[in-house]
Amino acid sequence: MKNNIIGVDEVGRGSLVGSAIICAFKSTDDIFKNFPYELRDSKKLSKKKRELIYEELKKLKLQGDANYSITFGKKKIIEKYNIHKTVLWCMSSSVKKIYQNSDKIIIDGIFIPDDLKNLDIKAVIKADDKFAQVSAASIIAKCFRDNLMNKLHTYDNRFFWHKNAGYPTKNHIESIKNFGISKFHRETYQPISQFINKL
Repeated sequence: MKNNIIGVDEVGRGSLVGSAIICAFKSTDDIFKNFPYELRDSKKLSKKKRELIYEELKKLKLQGDANYSITFGKKKIIEKYNIHKTVLWCMSSSVKKIYQNSDKIIIDGIFIPDDLKNLDIKAVIKADDKFAQVSAASIIAKCFRDNLMNKLHTYDNRFFWHKNAGYPTKNHIESIKNFGISKFHRETYQPISQFINKL
């Protein structure tokens, strides 16, 4: 029996808005031999290429050749406990939803959730450029979160979230100065917290 690898990555850590999204993607290496696209860190792919890969990865899940789990690091939890703890908790949650005893786990970065340290697990810097499963997790999380931000933009279109995904771009910061913060902004993040007392 060939071992499955679970790759884990997150998106939205540095965003000023909404949830972080954490994905755990599980498969063998074999399924990528005939995969139609090169898997890389989602940030190094164009939006069009990410979306094409995302659709192919969803097909793998539907066919039973792979599995993945998505967990929301919600804004209120980030504000209460901080982004680092929130991401680690969500990584653990995503892994546990799809983990089986023989699985190996690779996390992008340098931190491992405490409750997973007894498993076959390692954290690797830039793992999303080195392991297909981590790349897949990165791409799924990015596309999933971008779609959420597009929906938030249709609800409140003052902040260009469909273009900046909530990150502190010049237009985003200028919009905050002009309109104030929204209920979706992370109030513990700088520069959001600086504006709160001014409203």
